[in-house]
Amino acid sequence: MQILIKLVLLALTFFLVFVNPAYIGKAVYYSFFPVLFLLVGWLYRISYLVGEKDIQRVTDEPFSYSLFCAMVPLDGQEDLKRGRLIVTETHLKLFQRTKSKKEPCKMTYSLPIAQLEGISVETVLGNRKGFTFHLESHNVSFVYR
Repeated sequence: MQILIKLVLLALTFFLVFVNPAYIGKAVYYSFFPVLFLLVGWLYRISYLVGEKDIQRVTDEPFSYSLFCAMVPLDGQEDLKRGRLIVTETHLKLFQRTKSKKEPCKMTYSLPIAQLEGISVETVLGNRKGFTFHLESHNVSFVYR
């Protein structure tokens, strides 16, 4: 499905860039822009968003709080790990979307709450606000915008 959406986005972008609006009419030309934005939003939704129901399908562990955010990689070399952070009684867990239909998401990071020394809300990455979990050996940062 993602490949199909990407191909349609590519074709629509090609069309909008290289076709003269006077040739097809301005109303038709500009009506393709909302379609383009909706397709980008849909692609983002099926690529990254993890819902609470998706997590409940994967794990039976109850959680008290969840937030869609992105983990800043510890080494700084990778891309942000976008997913849903949940808080259970014993752990903080980050779940990411998978391509499998049987398992809509998987746990990619887990942090025992007992290891936390502190939490701060601050500018984490560039101008993006987020929060940092302070541990004894290192810090783990998440961006929520």
